[in-house]
Amino acid sequence: MTSSCTDCWHFWQLLSWHPSPICSCGTAICYMSMCCLVYWLLCSRAFLCYLPLLLYCVSRQHFSIKGLLFFLPLLFQLRMETLFLCSITAVFSLFAVLLRQQWEDNEEIKLSFIRQRDTTKELADMLSNKNRNLLIQQEQEIRIAILDERNRIAREIHDHVGHLLSSSLLQIGAIQAIQKDEMLKEPLQNLRDTLSQGMDNVRNSVHDLHDDAVDLHLTLERLLKEYTFCKATLEYDVLHPLSQQTIYHILAIVKESMNNTMKHSNATLYTITLREQPAFYQLILADNGTRQSSIPLSAKGIGLNNMRERVEDMHGYLNITQTQGFQIYITLPKEDIKHENIDRR
Repeated sequence: MTSSCTDCWHFWQLLSWHPSPICSCGTAICYMSMCCLVYWLLCSRAFLCYLPLLLYCVSRQHFSIKGLLFFLPLLFQLRMETLFLCSITAVFSLFAVLLRQQWEDNEEIKLSFIRQRDTTKELADMLSNKNRNLLIQQEQEIRIAILDERNRIAREIHDHVGHLLSSSLLQIGAIQAIQKDEMLKEPLQNLRDTLSQGMDNVRNSVHDLHDDAVDLHLTLERLLKEYTFCKATLEYDVLHPLSQQTIYHILAIVKESMNNTMKHSNATLYTITLREQPAFYQLILADNGTRQSSIPLSAKGIGLNNMRERVEDMHGYLNITQTQGFQIYITLPKEDIKHENIDRR
């Protein structure tokens, strides 16, 4: 079937042949030769049997009206013995043309359906990704709002309740200093102990709220969004939460590094990498820029000195390299951070 369709298609191309400019001088001879060949084919009864198949194999886009002119010799070959064959051939040829058109319409509908399905699937995937990103952004905004509210509550408790309790303790201490009645010493001391215990509870509650009031990951993302000097990226891989004091140190170091990049570099990319290792935390601050003057590793700039002091407070190590940009490598031991957090409490 495929071979027959191919042969018929080549024959239809022969019928739709247009002489090239090369044979423009012998155009009449070329057409006469073609007409003789086609005339001989059309006069063959065997050819009439394949005519419907030929018409079916010719697609609508390759159909040529000029090719129908070559079928005119059939009109001169109509005899009584071939009239029946020609009639049946004409009916089947018409049926083949209609069937071919119907098949092409169905193929076009199928292709249109496939394109529409692919477009719909692509739009659905885009909508799903957008909804997922919106949910993530909404969760982050809710988290930020919760942290801000905790920070506000901690500040209110510290400013109002803490000051009232401190004032009460001072007043009781003054009363105890001037009170000479032995019967009031024990009640006043009990009251002072109760207020001191309440003060400690308030202080612990404020510290707990304050420790949860700053999320390091969200704060770093917020800093990068507000950083307009160049493109900035964040790689955050920390599972266990850090103490509030450590978070403050890291944020201060990151801000100082971002300011230095903005002031002294022509960087187009700034990256923050914070990873948690089994025994330490690793912080890498890097940009791809070049500075007007090379900075020695023992530089005594105020910004770099502040970074070193903060890292030393956390018993960490700081190294600076200037290969393919400017990089700051900071290592913070976990055990030293834990002991530091316990001591601060």
